[in-house]
Amino acid sequence: MALQHSKPLATMRKMTFQDEHDFEGYIRGLIATHITSTDKNIYALTNKKAVDIVICKDNEPTDLYFIEVKYHKHRHGRLGFGGSKGTGYQPEILDRRPKFFQKNMRWVIGQEDNDKIYFLTNDDLINYIAGGQIGEKFNNIQKRVFQDEQGLTEDEFVSELTKWLKKER
Repeated sequence: MALQHSKPLATMRKMTFQDEHDFEGYIRGLIATHITSTDKNIYALTNKKAVDIVICKDNEPTDLYFIEVKYHKHRHGRLGFGGSKGTGYQPEILDRRPKFFQKNMRWVIGQEDNDKIYFLTNDDLINYIAGGQIGEKFNNIQKRVFQDEQGLTEDEFVSELTKWLKKER
């Protein structure tokens, strides 16, 4: 999916999206426009099951990267993940902390009327779990993540994403 604008990244509008799906499309557009367009061997898969975005790196050394996208709208109140009883891959990955996902997974979080993109590791995100732990409950990300963490501009996000995807392991 290509980005729907022709303005330089630095002059982007305030980010407001209809929902998480719309925000995910925007992030996919950034990947296609700024990563895949410069290196065809790094691309996001269209289909998903485990996480929102899977990025394949076909350059040596080959690798897979996983991005979980969350978007907070003020009227929703909470920023949840997983199932109502703590089920799903997101809570399990955060609770068990498999080494592979520590290196190869990031969370991209946006918020209505906030032009910053929050690019977090699993270790970063675990600090914002409501109640301080993953449990058999609705698991939520505390909204203080938007005050405590350094949000990135679109340019900064693309730069950080590129560094993460292209680092040699």
